[in-house]
Amino acid sequence: MRLNINLASQPYEDAKRFIAIWASVVGALLLLLIALSIGVYKHWRDYRQMSGNIARERLVLQDFEQKQQQGLAILNQPDNRDVREKSESLNTLIRRKQVSWTKIFTDLEQLMPAHLRVLAIEPRIAEDKIMVQMELGGDSRDRVAQLVRHMEKSNVFRDAIVRVESDGTPGAGQTDIMRAQVTAEYVPGESLTPPESQKSSPEGGQ
Repeated sequence: MRLNINLASQPYEDAKRFIAIWASVVGALLLLLIALSIGVYKHWRDYRQMSGNIARERLVLQDFEQKQQQGLAILNQPDNRDVREKSESLNTLIRRKQVSWTKIFTDLEQLMPAHLRVLAIEPRIAEDKIMVQMELGGDSRDRVAQLVRHMEKSNVFRDAIVRVESDGTPGAGQTDIMRAQVTAEYVPGESLTPPESQKSSPEGGQ
């Protein structure tokens, strides 16, 4: 009988298999490194492009602000102050022409709860917006709160708020036990979409 005895200090290993495994691992790591490098480069390129766009927008904004300041300086000169005041007055008149009294009252009639009526109404310009200030009279504060909710849900009135409320015994010729002042932004040119629950009432706004 013949015996094969391995007298080497290290056990036998398949060198080719070992090299193939490590070559696969190193190749995968190289591919991962290449993919990460491409991703980093793309992000860097996008960031550089975005930074360039921001820098250009800042230059445009600075140029606009500079021209605006120059224009205001010219308008604030004593010789041009009258022109500026006339221009502002003209712009105010143009905005007021956008206010249709018939349209406002028609819209309010559809939003006005029963037992609440308009005593006075006045449009004004504030921060380049058309504001409508109304004096209301009725029998309870709940009617006013209901009107404000209806106005907030419509698309012709915005930011409706109650500024003044007062209760008291009606005086001579006065039938309202409660009065309130409501202010809201009016959006001309829009079509009213009244709340589904709101129904026209003969005792609504007048």
